[in-house]
Amino acid sequence: MPNFSKKSRANLDTCHNDIIAVCNEAILVTDFSVTYGRREPNEQFRLFQKGREYRNDKWIIVRDDLIVTHCDGFEKLSAHNHEPSEAVDLVPYPIDWKDINRFYYLAGVFMAIAHRLRVQGIIESNFVWGGNWKSFKDYPHFQRKD
Repeated sequence: MPNFSKKSRANLDTCHNDIIAVCNEAILVTDFSVTYGRREPNEQFRLFQKGREYRNDKWIIVRDDLIVTHCDGFEKLSAHNHEPSEAVDLVPYPIDWKDINRFYYLAGVFMAIAHRLRVQGIIESNFVWGGNWKSFKDYPHFQRKD
């Protein structure tokens, strides 16, 4: 039976209790790693810089394929920048970033469990999945909608 590594558990423990509850159920169904919970502003900014260069007093996207966030952690906060984190990044284990179908499966598991727990009154949150976003696909990302 899958279980969380120490690093995944530490990342998950920085998240909102509803996220923790869903992930604790989801790990019983499928194996995944928790790559991010809460992010400090400097870590968010480091991720924001990926695929960008600073030119003429602003950040310009130079490589779309390297973009992982549009939030810099200072002027524009991510759901990851709250305490506790309003977002979590989950990656199917073993990690294969190119196998998008595994991310869809994990998203289905996560969203179904979240729905069940909400109906049962165990959690209050609704969630959105970054893989459903129109302008930017963030397959590992789940965040509270409320």
